Amino acid sequence: MGGDFIGRWRAGCGRRTAQQAKPAQYGAKVLACGSWLLSCVIVAGMATQPALAESAAPAPIRVADNEKQPAAVVQMPETQKSSPEAKDLPVPQLVLSGDLAKKIGQTIWLNETGGRSEAITSWSANEEFASLGIGHFIWFPVGKWLPYEESFPALLEFMRRKNVRLPAWLNQTQIPANPWRSRAEFRRNANSPQMRELRRFLFDTVAEQTQFMVARAQGAMEKILKTTPDGKEREHIVLQFTRVIRASEDFYPLIDYINFKGEGTNPNEAAMNRETGRRQGWGLKQVLLRMNGVTGDPKAVRAEFADAAQFVLQQRVRNLPSNRVFEVGWLRRVATYRHPIADPQSSPKPALRKSAQVTAAQ
Repeated sequence: MGGDFIGRWRAGCGRRTAQQAKPAQYGAKVLACGSWLLSCVIVAGMATQPALAESAAPAPIRVADNEKQPAAVVQMPETQKSSPEAKDLPVPQLVLSGDLAKKIGQTIWLNETGGRSEAITSWSANEEFASLGIGHFIWFPVGKWLPYEESFPALLEFMRRKNVRLPAWLNQTQIPANPWRSRAEFRRNANSPQMRELRRFLFDTVAEQTQFMVARAQGAMEKILKTTPDGKEREHIVLQFTRVIRASEDFYPLIDYINFKGEGTNPNEAAMNRETGRRQGWGLKQVLLRMNGVTGDPKAVRAEFADAAQFVLQQRVRNLPSNRVFEVGWLRRVATYRHPIADPQSSPKPALRKSAQVTAAQ
């Protein structure tokens, strides 16, 4: 799935009221200022933790081994007066090369579907919404409310801001609801003109879909810090986030997990623990809170992040037993966080193949 997200009510025409539009509007704002805040958090982590601060410098911090053409760079600004609020921190920017972004997108696509081209448009039998694109961005049918944030409309808005031409039936002032009301209807229309056009559009915009996931990862810490009171918990999250950033040359664990299970800031994205009576989430925030290490060894940090993600997901399965059907796949996915993304030359992966037609059985 393309993450777990806050839902919204869809009226028959696919429009929302002003009140209901707020989550999507907020999500758009987060994407717009994403790179600003991710890097701000990194600065905060350096200021909070002396061990990490020793490596901070006004010049760009390279998070890749290649000194001539770094794949990923965190550009640091001149020192400014800091503030407890994320919005008042300096304004560095995370930069990912195009090749690295493509590599991340391909890996996430493999995580979601095993690289099957026909799964570019899918609707799982265990879900109540369609999953589209390389990140399986979710799209609710008309009149459906679900306790998740709908990511496909946000993707289309992101593309529109990048001047990508959308299919005419999607290019409306308000991105429309999923026109197929059920999985059965979705499958019956697998080869309809709209569905074929949708698949062609998704195959043609793989790079833009990847950049959307990167932008969302860059904006994650704004959401997380807004829901975290100042104090030890806030400092803990900043420290652990900074450790993961420094330990992953490609930022893949963060980008994938946020696309996979969200930021962990939405109270609707939580389930009741029957033993404690407390609601427990399963997003990035909960994973970072689970981490407790201090070492900067990349291999150890990546392993700790994978272990924390596994714990949080298994906790979700305990709280929501119906999710057990997903457990094996979830754990296999987070296990990939233990290693950097493999060089495609040494580990060939299936490429996306365009196909306008699929079988109704999918």
